[in-house]
Parts: sequence; structure tokens; C-alpha cells
Amino acid sequence: MSSVETPPPPTPVERRCPRCGARLSAEQEWCLDCGAAVGTHVAGPRGWRTSVAVVGVLLALALIAVVLAIFELSRDAEGVQEVAATPTPSVVPSATPTPGAEGGETPTPVPTPSASPEGGATSPGLTEWPEGKMAWTVVVNSSGTREDAERLAGELAAKGVPDVGVIDSDDFESLGPDSFVVFSGTYDTEAAAEEALAKVRDQAGGGSTRRIVPEK
Repeated sequence: MSSVETPPPPTPVERRCPRCGARLSAEQEWCLDCGAAVGTHVAGPRGWRTSVAVVGVLLALALIAVVLAIFELSRDAEGVQEVAATPTPSVVPSATPTPGAEGGETPTPVPTPSASPEGGATSPGLTEWPEGKMAWTVVVNSSGTREDAERLAGELAAKGVPDVGVIDSDDFESLGPDSFVVFSGTYDTEAAAEEALAKVRDQAGGGSTRRIVPEK
């Protein structure tokens, strides 16, 4: 009879932690000393790059939509144009016919109102300040526009205030800027201006004497 030889049992392999070198049992998957994974592999999170990419695309699309909306709004604002007011046609009165010498009718032209004076011109009927003259006067009123100042001067002249006119304060050193001054008379002395003021104060509703010095 032949004898059957029984193979010797396998020699157990000693396991150690790859991080700290501590001994591990055959079934141990984690090192109890340092906590390292010996036989277990921790899988990282999957799919996070895809989520980040999707979020980035959505943010880019939202930004593009905002830019396009702002561009459209700016175009709409530039396209709005102010509607010009329709000018009202002026009615020109027709000429009034008058009987002619032979029974015919000769049209009589209707005078058209003259335009308001421009620059330093003075309306007809008002006194002009002598060019380059330095003198005393009675200041009775002032306004920010020549048209309004000349209207006030006309009203004072109608009340009997003598030698009423309008001067531009920018042309004189002794007057403040940007106004049109209504004056009455030109006098060589302050006393003469004070005497004139006493006479026109009631008609003009007030006033003061002022030395007028032209710009050099």
C-alpha cells in the first residue's frame, strides 16, 4: 500500500499597515492606529464635473440674456424721438379794398407788426443811453429779458415818466451782470438825479439813483 502524504498547511502571511507599519489581522480592512484603508478603496464622488459644467452653461446663458435685454432697451430708448409740435398757421389779414379814382378798388396794405429789437437796439419811443457816456440816472426797474424790460419802460413812459429807456447791464461796469435796467434820464450830478427821483418816484412806484459807468 502506498501512503498519501498530506501537504503542510500554508504559512500565514503577516499583514502590516502601509502607512504606519502596524500589524493587521487577516480580516482587518482598516488600520486601527492611523485609520488608513488597507483593503478598502474609497471611491471619489462621481459626476461632480458634469454638474459644475451644467451650472456654468446656465450662468453663461443667463448673462447673455441680460446683456441682450440691456442692448434692446438702449436701442428702444434711442429710437424714441420727440414729436415736433405742429406749427399753427398764422392768419394774415387780407387787404381792405378802398374805392379808387375811377370806381375801381385799390387794396390798402395792412401794416404788419415789426419784430422785437435784437442786441442793443432800443424800441421806438424809448430813450437810448448816449454811447460811452458816464452819468447819473434814476433806475426804476430791471428784468432778466430785454423784451420784458422794454414792456415795463413803455408802461412807465405812458404814465408820464420822462426819458425812459433800457440798457444792458453787461455793457456797464457799475451794474450787475445778466439784467436789463430800466432808467429815466441822464444827469451830470448826483444831486440832479436825486431831484429827478423825487419827481418820478410816485409815477414809477419807487426807484434809486445810480452812477452809470460804461465798460472800457
